[in-house]
Amino acid sequence: MAKVLTADLAQAAVELIISRLDDEYELVYVDHGDRLTDEQVQKLIAGDEEVLDEDWVSENRWHGVNAVLDALLNQDDRDFLDEYAALDQLREAIEERDASQPIRDLMRGTGSKLFRYRLEGQAEPGAWKFSDAELTSVARGLAAAASLDFWENCAALRELVANASYGGDLHVLWRGDIKPIYDAVERVRGSDSAPVITVQWTDPELLVLDRCNGSGHTVRVRGTVNLPFDPDRLCIDAARGPGGYSWTDVVGGGYQPEGDEPEFTYPTT
Repeated sequence: MAKVLTADLAQAAVELIISRLDDEYELVYVDHGDRLTDEQVQKLIAGDEEVLDEDWVSENRWHGVNAVLDALLNQDDRDFLDEYAALDQLREAIEERDASQPIRDLMRGTGSKLFRYRLEGQAEPGAWKFSDAELTSVARGLAAAASLDFWENCAALRELVANASYGGDLHVLWRGDIKPIYDAVERVRGSDSAPVITVQWTDPELLVLDRCNGSGHTVRVRGTVNLPFDPDRLCIDAARGPGGYSWTDVVGGGYQPEGDEPEFTYPTT
């Protein structure tokens, strides 16, 4: 009869413990006060998932594993398994069951952010010298870019052109939660054959922004802006970063647009 070694007992014990582990553990704890920075939000929009400090994630996961071990074993048990090189095996098994989603947890604590989505339209600079007909023509172009009824929004769009006197790109501007935007970005960027996701704003606020001079103007319009969602046209409107001035730089960080948040429609198959 073969002699039963203490190491064999340690291995049998760890296999039994692993068989009784939960299917999932939340190992990375995110405090209610933790939140994403504007830079991290922009990286997520750009499809960069490596936005969290790896040392922070690893340290949190280590503490999470220790909390599970504390619930399973007393110190003598842990010392016994560690002596026979079985504790690391248990640690690895717990880590494999990590269901933490620290990015999404951080989103919940971040709150709403100011976003803008660039449309195809553009207002020419020099509105102060436009004739009435020229002003109307540029306003018509913005209505077409947003697929809006021009006559229903004639006064607002003429105001937009006249007051964004340095011209600039046309955007939809809103303040809202990160999660629905991140979900849409993840679906598009995470697929080899990107699904056609539709984004829609109802009665939105439009912005013409000159990022070189830090000037622009906004108006509320009536109607629906509906188009295929392109994450490359989306950005968080935060304090000045690469590319020039933001609307936040022009009016301050507390700006609250009048328009509602976008709605995303996903393909059914």
